Amino acid sequence: MTGKIPFSILLTAFIFPLSASATEQLPAPLIQSQRLAAVAAGETPPLIEIIATPEQIRTTPHVIPLHKPTPPKITDSSPKALQTLDPLIAAQRQLGELTNIDPIMSFDGLSGADNAKIFGSPSSPADVNGDIGLQHYVQMVNNLFQVFDKQSGLALTPPSRLSGLFAAAGKTGACAKNDQGDPIVLYDHLADRWLLSQFNYNTDKFGSDKPPYHECVAISKTGDPTGQYYVYDYIMPNNKFPDYPKFGVWADGYYMTAAQYSGNTPSGNAILVFDRTQMLIGGAAAVNYHDLADKPRLSVLLPSDLDGPQPPPGTPNYVLGFQGDKNWLPTTRMRVFEVSADFSASATGSVKERSSLQVAAFNPKVCNNAVGTCIPQPGVNQKLDALSDRPMNRLQYRYFSDRCPIDNSTSACAGLTFNHTIQGESSGQAAVRWYILNYKPDTDLLSVAQQGSFAPDTNSRWMGSAALNKQGELALGFSISSKSVYPAIGFSGRLQTDPVNVLTLTGLLKQGNGAQSGGTERWGDYSMMAVDPVDDCTFWYTNQYYANNKDGRNWLWRTRIGSFKLSNDCT
Repeated sequence: MTGKIPFSILLTAFIFPLSASATEQLPAPLIQSQRLAAVAAGETPPLIEIIATPEQIRTTPHVIPLHKPTPPKITDSSPKALQTLDPLIAAQRQLGELTNIDPIMSFDGLSGADNAKIFGSPSSPADVNGDIGLQHYVQMVNNLFQVFDKQSGLALTPPSRLSGLFAAAGKTGACAKNDQGDPIVLYDHLADRWLLSQFNYNTDKFGSDKPPYHECVAISKTGDPTGQYYVYDYIMPNNKFPDYPKFGVWADGYYMTAAQYSGNTPSGNAILVFDRTQMLIGGAAAVNYHDLADKPRLSVLLPSDLDGPQPPPGTPNYVLGFQGDKNWLPTTRMRVFEVSADFSASATGSVKERSSLQVAAFNPKVCNNAVGTCIPQPGVNQKLDALSDRPMNRLQYRYFSDRCPIDNSTSACAGLTFNHTIQGESSGQAAVRWYILNYKPDTDLLSVAQQGSFAPDTNSRWMGSAALNKQGELALGFSISSKSVYPAIGFSGRLQTDPVNVLTLTGLLKQGNGAQSGGTERWGDYSMMAVDPVDDCTFWYTNQYYANNKDGRNWLWRTRIGSFKLSNDCT
């Protein structure tokens, strides 16, 4: 590869802890746990037989809510540690030129135009995500999903409403009537099944949401996502709105996190565990519900989502987030919870917080305004939302069963991988901070093995998603934008043998040709990097872009789905 510098120089260019443990023990959390009653499943006809009829005619564009705590005006009184120059940005810049790699496949997915056709208007933001199975790729956006053939990229179904599955199964509640947003699709490779979800609610005469709030979950009956589904409608306790729900596949349950709100007031994070065993057979499925209502300034949480081999029985699901500062922005203290499921009679499962981890200094204050909108685009005054207050989808867990115990490399007994958005070298420039956490079972040690800040030039990079394949290769996808570069979809990566804490490979999945305007700053709010379960080597990534400025004014975003490999050594 060109442009590399010696490994020894990288190690001495800056000093920070590669493996960190807690410097301060936090108070034991008061977690309110309860068992939610089992919900009976409905069963749909095959998806390919369900006609995607319009849900409703919208006269105005549909804005999916994203609740944020209202912080005080952001000033330079933020902790000085957060203003420290990020040493990881310097390390990445010192690496020099990156090696370019090309996608294997690249094709368009769902679009804002699909929303306009089915609902009468587009939606903002796209919330694009997708996962890869044995033969299919399934993508979800606000407010549709679609199944593609993974070999050709051809659509196997029309754009479909998740509410259509519930209606076809005979359900009559909000899950069958509305498609409000925040969708997630995951492939359960342990069972060869698909999970599709979104939150839902009814609205009052003024169009405002009203309780009760629902989480709608569909599980494919087989490995064919064009076939039948079991559908479940769960009502959230205490009339709390489950914003930003994220899911993870685990052996003992399907794990979900949500940032709860009572009206516009933060009311703590929630961790829910759904009875996966029952959901896979279409049985009545209960939920372990944990309300972290007493956790002030704890960021949005992410549950672990398993790729690759199953970890040893009894391994808890790791749920992760950041301690926030007074402005609700992440600090360098990472908080980790161990969660285990129990669906025996009256059981609620368990949650235990581990000692916190300290990470390298970064500045979470991308923008000089409280709303966090500052990422530039060419030719328009409209700036885009950095969304730097939370870890980004998804938190991948990978167990390297053939490489235990930990050897202090990327390929360890277990690795947890995720990212979030930070400030680059100047205000208004977004960069992606990525992490690989290692877990050593014999000592129960969780440590920061690698961490990097990807800002190789002056462009903003954000809305990232990261994953490891079976070889320990890391791939990171993201949006790219600047005053001279229309929002584009890029990716980068590193091989297991590369110098630590830097990415050495780069690629472009799709260059956009338009800027978003139309009075909305919302972008993303997340994307997704997945690993092909067939070879456990190939990465699949999806994100959004605009084809032209006219589409950008009308929120007619497009999405791209693509695959790539980082090396030919992984087969």
